[in-house]
Amino acid sequence: MRNRWFHRPTLHTAHHEEKKVSWLELFYDLVFVAAIIQLGDALSNEVTIQHAVMAPLAKFAFLFTPLWLAWTGFTFFANRFDVDDFLQRGLVFSSMFAVATMAIASSEAFAGQLVVFALSFSLAQFLIFIMHLRAYFQVPDAKDYALYWGAVFLAGSIIWGISAFTSETVSYVLWGIGIAAIITSPMSRFSRELAQTYPIDFEHLGERYGLLTIIVLGESFVKVLSYLSSAETGTDLDYLFKGFLGLAITCSLWWIYFDDIAGSEIREARGSWIAWLFGHLPLTMMITAVGVAVKKTITFDFSLPPDVAYRWLLAGAVAAVFFSVAVIDSVTERKQQELSDTWRVNLRFATGVIVILLAQIGTAMSAGTYMAIITAVVFAQVIFDMMMAPLSEDHHLHATSTADIAKLKASGERMEKRPARDLSEAVRKGTPSELRRDLFFFFMEGTWTRLLFTVLFLYIVGNVVFAGLYLLEPGSIDGDGSFSSAFNFSVQTMSTIGYGALTPNTPYGNLLVTIEAAVGILGAAMVTGLMFAKASRASSSVVFSNVATVTTRNGKPTLMFRVGNARGNEVVEAQISVSVLVDEITPEGHHIRAIKTLDLIRERTPIFTLSWSVMHVIDENSPLVNVDWSDPGAEIIAIIVTLMGHDPTYAQMTHARHLYRPDAVLKDYRFVDVISELDDGRLMIDFEKFHDVYPESPLGEEE
Repeated sequence: MRNRWFHRPTLHTAHHEEKKVSWLELFYDLVFVAAIIQLGDALSNEVTIQHAVMAPLAKFAFLFTPLWLAWTGFTFFANRFDVDDFLQRGLVFSSMFAVATMAIASSEAFAGQLVVFALSFSLAQFLIFIMHLRAYFQVPDAKDYALYWGAVFLAGSIIWGISAFTSETVSYVLWGIGIAAIITSPMSRFSRELAQTYPIDFEHLGERYGLLTIIVLGESFVKVLSYLSSAETGTDLDYLFKGFLGLAITCSLWWIYFDDIAGSEIREARGSWIAWLFGHLPLTMMITAVGVAVKKTITFDFSLPPDVAYRWLLAGAVAAVFFSVAVIDSVTERKQQELSDTWRVNLRFATGVIVILLAQIGTAMSAGTYMAIITAVVFAQVIFDMMMAPLSEDHHLHATSTADIAKLKASGERMEKRPARDLSEAVRKGTPSELRRDLFFFFMEGTWTRLLFTVLFLYIVGNVVFAGLYLLEPGSIDGDGSFSSAFNFSVQTMSTIGYGALTPNTPYGNLLVTIEAAVGILGAAMVTGLMFAKASRASSSVVFSNVATVTTRNGKPTLMFRVGNARGNEVVEAQISVSVLVDEITPEGHHIRAIKTLDLIRERTPIFTLSWSVMHVIDENSPLVNVDWSDPGAEIIAIIVTLMGHDPTYAQMTHARHLYRPDAVLKDYRFVDVISELDDGRLMIDFEKFHDVYPESPLGEEE
């Protein structure tokens, strides 16, 4: 038991048991909800007053960064040390009051009155220094860590305290020095050595930054709902639609973060965790700006071009979010992903570039078109995320090693029966990123829907991008200078239609036409090749009986099943192979799943047109000789069947495979005859009875 009035802090690292987010940390986060809302309101007002973006965003970044550093400083202390006594709670509450004062003073700081804001952040840093100072004296095992980071926050506190009593220009310079001192501290050699000596608990850290992301995402809902609930808009459907369209962007950003970043592991490479950490600074900052921009877009008249300041605020914030996600993705590895991590990094970066391009050409389109394209581009990230990682890790399923299963079987212990699953459903956990599927494999093994929708989306996005590039130089092509004219011209150029109504007018336009024509030709060639390869791939029409039987043939027990050619064409030189998968445990206790070949009465046939009865005699040389067919699961795992042959229709080899689980093997049963002859001399195979069996009659009785 610990004394609630006072107890010594204890060091926590990744080597210790899992650390849960404490109630004190969650309570501490609440003040940042209010602070971020206040700072967002200040940005909103500044953009409205100046009707510009760059200057307000620069001030916003300068004020948001200290807030983020105050939150990060406390979060890292809580990650390193376990302490929750009266003194620690007092320090945390005092830090909350300092942050609250920063939030209240943010509007004044936007106007150039920096004293209160600077002193508040100086106090917040000093309190974090006090926490580390306490750890220095009371945690002997972490004196070097507490001394280093205590000195960092003390230096920051002094610099910001001095800035409160200088001119505005000098204050900003000192702010920059103070921020740079904290941000560069994790990059020093000594700091990296400390991180190796005291490994960071990234599970806890990931939860904390996930909570912070939820806070800044929630700011979008607060701003939109507060605006929609005002007397000015009420429940007007037009305003509701605009607000919910903007919130769709917020929901997509939530999806991307918590299905991508929150579900990824930081790579074990130098500087990876630092890039992950500071990638969250612009990410959370710009998500906050997205909330402000989404509120502004409600005022758009969808029939007119979007306001220049508000469209740049939205596009700039969304683009910065994707650039930040790309940075974080570059140092993390996604779990249960089908494609290489490189693809998601490139896609995030490309999306940011496209969004910036849309802002540049926004005057050439209506606000409705602008918002629809922005929302579609962001939502496309969600679809891409679902396509590249269709499976999620099921934490409710318990994995039992095959060695343990084999030992339980060998001991005669009964196991709970599990559903039979195909080998293609095997989960590949921890596959190296560089060995995952490439795009060709991704589309060849995927559905036609996946391929067609991807091609259609890339075609539309490609034309949107080229339309934007044409509009970068007014008059580069004929037409009225609108986005629709540029888009139509791009479609004609990419598809090499060339009606002649729209033509390039400038050297820049001719250069883009040359590039786009080349892209169109190469794209058409690649898509044609991919579709042809997918459509012309040989598909097997082999039908395997649902069950296999163990029957008596020529006085010997015989394993038997049958295969049929459902298509009815001739498969030449068909060969079949049958193996049994069994568990083996050596005298030394080593476990292996062994595959043993079963000798067949006939392994090949010159022409496979109708059906083929495949038989294996269970004699003293058979791997199945000791199987108890009343409970075959105790001895065998599965019977594996593979069939190959030349298909003249495709002019290539075709193959098929099937697995018979132990419960699909029936003892003392025979297959119903399915081959018959019609009156006109033709043979008929009845696939309606292909899987039917009947009990084997005792010797001497009539069937």
